[in-house]
Amino acid sequence: MEFRTLKEPELEKWFYHCASVFGDNQNLDYWLDYFKRHYFNDPFRDISSIFVAADGSSIASTVRLFYRKIYFHGKEITVGGIGEVSTKPEYRGMGLASKLLCMAIDTMKEKKLSISILFASLHNFYGKFGYKVLPREFCLLDRDAFQKYLESKTTQIGEVKEINLSDNNIEIMDEIYKLYSANFNGPVVRNREYWLGWVKFEPKKCLGYFIDGKLAAYLFYRKNGKEVIILEYGCSDLSSQEIPLMEFIKFIMEGEDAQTIKYPKAIGFELTGSAELKDNSLMVNLITPFKLGGLLVDSTERLISILTREPDKFLFWGTDNF
Repeated sequence: MEFRTLKEPELEKWFYHCASVFGDNQNLDYWLDYFKRHYFNDPFRDISSIFVAADGSSIASTVRLFYRKIYFHGKEITVGGIGEVSTKPEYRGMGLASKLLCMAIDTMKEKKLSISILFASLHNFYGKFGYKVLPREFCLLDRDAFQKYLESKTTQIGEVKEINLSDNNIEIMDEIYKLYSANFNGPVVRNREYWLGWVKFEPKKCLGYFIDGKLAAYLFYRKNGKEVIILEYGCSDLSSQEIPLMEFIKFIMEGEDAQTIKYPKAIGFELTGSAELKDNSLMVNLITPFKLGGLLVDSTERLISILTREPDKFLFWGTDNF
């Protein structure tokens, strides 16, 4: 077995490996599109950060390292995201993914990245490498509870409509994003290439809230059965950010055959009758100690302690999931 980084001529083989493992050899077209999109649309991609265990000409296992920065207490913190962890069934139990994950962690240490994040259900496996769960809170709002809330509200002056991610809309959204999302801990720091590549082509529906013809807020969502999941929200007026959000939800409830809407609790739209959910899929790991003001963040435990001290300040938008 050879442990190394992926070579350019092996990209198609790697896409097929990831698609067949994650899709369990079902819906290959869907999964191939997913992994190709997440590679070619990522402006920060680096083929030398795709690690593989190769058995001759066959890829047996792989781990990919994503490069990002996130907002954290007003600073930009470097992040290494772990994704595409996949091993073919016949090679499981041989420690291949463990070896590749160690290679990824060593690379993050060499590059002095601050933290690493990943999304997983196998907490015990990743816990062996220093990753710990960072709990996130979501709200689940049902149609009846929202209707009762809406009855007590007056009609707003804004207009909600579906929009596309044109260059002009993206430019305005980027301004809103920097104004709104930079106030939280966790949102990805975006540049124009990231907006035009990753954000623009991730599957979603896009809504805009307009006041006097000007885009004042936006929302991304996707529908999963009878549930609508809010992927991202941004508002230019921080003093009345609940108003466009309420109008967005009203628009979705009227236009979609959905019974519930799930959204991050941190965006601050709490209603009587909405349920709160805990999500433990996000895990973090301190790679390189760093200073936050006068505080030294020197352990994963301290990192989590800082982030959970203000749970309503942590956000990682679903648009950015890898």
